[in-house]
Amino acid sequence: MNLDFDLQRFRRLLELSSEQVLSLYGSLGERKVTHASSPQLIADRFSGPLPAEGREPEELLARDIPFIFGHSTLNISPRFFAYVMSGGSQVGILAELLGAALNVNHAKWHLASAAAEIERAVIRWLSEFIGYRADAGGALVSGGSEANLYCLRVARDEKAPGVREDGCRSARPLTLYASTETHSCITKSVEMLGIGSRHLRKVPVDSRFRVDVRKLEEHITQDLKAGLQPFCIIGNAGTVNSGAVDDLDTLADVASRYGLWFHVDGAYGAAAAAVDPTSEMFRGLERADSVALDPHKWLQVPFEAGCALVRDWASIRRSFSYAAPYLRAKSDSAEKWDWMGHTFQLSRGFRALKVWMQFQVYGSRKLKAVIEENVSLMRRLGAEIDRAHDFERMAPVPLSIVCFRYVPAHGPSLTDDELDRLNDRLLEECERRGEFFLTGTKLNGRTALRACLINHRTTEAETLGLLAHLRTLGEELTGAPGPERGAVSRSGSAR
Repeated sequence: MNLDFDLQRFRRLLELSSEQVLSLYGSLGERKVTHASSPQLIADRFSGPLPAEGREPEELLARDIPFIFGHSTLNISPRFFAYVMSGGSQVGILAELLGAALNVNHAKWHLASAAAEIERAVIRWLSEFIGYRADAGGALVSGGSEANLYCLRVARDEKAPGVREDGCRSARPLTLYASTETHSCITKSVEMLGIGSRHLRKVPVDSRFRVDVRKLEEHITQDLKAGLQPFCIIGNAGTVNSGAVDDLDTLADVASRYGLWFHVDGAYGAAAAAVDPTSEMFRGLERADSVALDPHKWLQVPFEAGCALVRDWASIRRSFSYAAPYLRAKSDSAEKWDWMGHTFQLSRGFRALKVWMQFQVYGSRKLKAVIEENVSLMRRLGAEIDRAHDFERMAPVPLSIVCFRYVPAHGPSLTDDELDRLNDRLLEECERRGEFFLTGTKLNGRTALRACLINHRTTEAETLGLLAHLRTLGEELTGAPGPERGAVSRSGSAR
């Protein structure tokens, strides 16, 4: 049974879908970033039974899509400062449409030759963009979590090849090392790989939230004396808590000294290695054995688009290449690049198209300019916080994350516990109102307001507007007026 519409109706459905997208983007300035609807209201809307009979797509587009748009947090908004989520791009929207229309599976070259070669080009471009190896191997994956898992799988196989057949308990227990600020997906990865989270050594950090290298070496030498098998050091190229970048060059030295794999989690920050204001912090990245990065973060590609880079293609093939008779084609040859031998998946969507189109349309210079502007805006925000009497910065601002807290300028002094409770309430109220959105974190055990910017739509008006909005909420929650100043609008301009 053919499910296609006739071309005239399909054209009209595409037009109706485009109208919804245009309405969304045309109203970004007025739309709230978050919504305050009850969870039950949203759950009830989608609690119906499995449809036995279909509906007219025109009705679905008119009735349901506006509801979905209206009850989604808008990370595409210029007033979104939460998590590490970009605003995407309109080129990415086009690429998603085109990729879905083609609906290729490019696990094998003869199923999607153009897609296979485009991904190879994208891997090369991404490696060049961050200053990594010219001959690096890799693959596009769903995001940073999968990219880290992918790289650690290769690291495990290279440093302890017997584990693949005999399991992790067949040899000395493997150990690996990362700072206490490292992303939680690393813990998930070592559990999935059978290494065990107990063997992931969480190394303390210094005052800048970078891994303490001296204590790292102490952990390694202690494990060697205990008869364990250290195999990997993980460096952070931009932590999600504060944006801290470990001393990658020194970590590479340590890894070399002990014969360990050196992996860099650059899902958030690695792209900043491409721009002058921050490139020096990433010295040593080029020495890594593998790197995780996310084009769907600072390169503004729509979700999902992560990337795992590994020092060479041969190590990837050793981990992922398996022979299955039904997958072989008579036309197979060395010139025809099969991705099934380089990834876990045998069904792979055309992720590379949106990354490829992003580079083709905007070029690396414009994408670098977005990163530079984001870093500049957030450093200026940090400086504004330092000048304020009612805010306190809680961490350096190496990239585009600013961690701070609201401290009332008037009234009785508050203890740290009281400030924690006040800032937790401020975060809740900010999300409830939906004008701006940021999240919190814990630094040295204390609540911090955490503003992160990786959005090409955001300007200084929004960053100053965020601070003004938080000040207003803080004054309302404490019932105390702030320092003398002109009122500030949402755009950040005094009025």
